[in-house]
Amino acid sequence: MKPKQFERWSKIRAKGQLSYVITQSLILSCGMLIGLLIDFYVANNDIKLSLFFYNKMPIIIFTVVFTPFLVLLFWYIQEVKFENNHN
Repeated sequence: MKPKQFERWSKIRAKGQLSYVITQSLILSCGMLIGLLIDFYVANNDIKLSLFFYNKMPIIIFTVVFTPFLVLLFWYIQEVKFENNHN
């Protein structure tokens, strides 16, 4: 871990794991959902939001439920790098 990365992670770490997981999960989930919406709009000429949610509901649920687990994995990876650099 480079010194700049070390300092950045120290600041993120000070805010806490829950804060990190919530903010990063929201960012990733919103980004993926916006991407799905754009893809749906490009593929269909007449966009109806209800049709989008009907067709993409399993993907939306999967994204919202499993993104926090993915972000938690990122947290632990960064923690290992931080601890290895700290010691």
